[in-house]
Amino acid sequence: MKYTSKKLPDSIIEAEVVLEHKEFLEYYQPIYDQALASVNLKGFRPGAAPKDLAEKAVDKEAVFNEAVNKAVRDSLQEITEENNWQLIDQPKVEIVETNPQENVGLKFKATITIFPEVKLGNYQKIAKKILGSAKKDFSASEEEINQSLQWILNSRAKVTRVAREAKMGDVVDLDFSGFVDGKPLDGASGKADNFVLGEGKFIKGFEENLIGHKEGEHLEFSVNFPADYWKKELQNQKVDFQADLKGVFERELPELTDDFVKSLGKFENAATLKTSIREGIAKEKEMKENERLRLKIFEEIIKNSEIAPPRIMVERTLDNLIAEYKNLVKNPDEKIAVRKNLEEKAKNSVATNLILYQIAKEQKIEPSQEEIESEANKALSHSEFRKNPKIDVQRLYDYIYGELRNKKIFEYLESLK
Repeated sequence: MKYTSKKLPDSIIEAEVVLEHKEFLEYYQPIYDQALASVNLKGFRPGAAPKDLAEKAVDKEAVFNEAVNKAVRDSLQEITEENNWQLIDQPKVEIVETNPQENVGLKFKATITIFPEVKLGNYQKIAKKILGSAKKDFSASEEEINQSLQWILNSRAKVTRVAREAKMGDVVDLDFSGFVDGKPLDGASGKADNFVLGEGKFIKGFEENLIGHKEGEHLEFSVNFPADYWKKELQNQKVDFQADLKGVFERELPELTDDFVKSLGKFENAATLKTSIREGIAKEKEMKENERLRLKIFEEIIKNSEIAPPRIMVERTLDNLIAEYKNLVKNPDEKIAVRKNLEEKAKNSVATNLILYQIAKEQKIEPSQEEIESEANKALSHSEFRKNPKIDVQRLYDYIYGELRNKKIFEYLESLK
């Protein structure tokens, strides 16, 4: 076998491969002999038909195609192993020539996308610098604690139906529909059961139009959407709404007594609840700060590294991101717009994963089989997995491997501070 190869942009290799006639014959002849031996002609025992009749019955095109497929597969495997290439997509193959008279058994071109080369910047120095300037104080303020306490009280409020006009703080139940130029607006209609006026669940201006109205009233009003609204076609757009107020409910908040706190579960009194909230807020702040630092580290590593995410990797990541929006994005135009908006996020995600891979490779960071099996067993013991006998265990193991590896990489980077 002889071959030439050249590198193209986007981690693509174009290879041209030639097998001499005798080399290709080593693939063709065994397949032909097997096909010949399996010919079954009426009046003859299997394999006992005269050779000239049997040869006429052999599907030579099928034999040739099978031989070509095997020759291409074996040749590409040999080439990729010789060059230490890691394929990330199915090769695209074009058969160029087969000419036994000129001693050409098979000539083909292959377009191969390989795992990209990643040249990292000084990630140890970057991590050390960023982590050295990290925040140290994660204590909770009294205002934050009071906000959390208020949320708990709100979540356990007693709700009573009333016949008066709705006011801020009430719970309302309504059906609504949105229109632009008299036409129904997709995604702006439905039921909004039991939401609190003033919590900002809807676009600014919507909830204010419900104030002062009673159960049973039919309302018609308009709301101007903001200039920075996430849907471009609705920016600065006037939307007309029709709403039927199905119910108005008054909320009565409980008092923060020791008896109330005990009803929440593991707390003895209001003081222990506040302590738990204070510790929880501090822990959440620390987690958010660690996440911010990790993102900052990888932003800087990307800036200081040579990384060219292959298009195929970006497209696959985009497909996964779009899948998360499938219930929000309805028509093709919206999908195109969302895909375009997510392009940069997808590129950064691929670049980050390539960095993680390269750091793990350089520092020989890898979770042990025991660690993977331990986490997998924990996951499989959960009820949602026990109820699903069709779970892909190998996919679960691969996911856990990646999570544990990334955790170890972060621990390594954070140990540099």
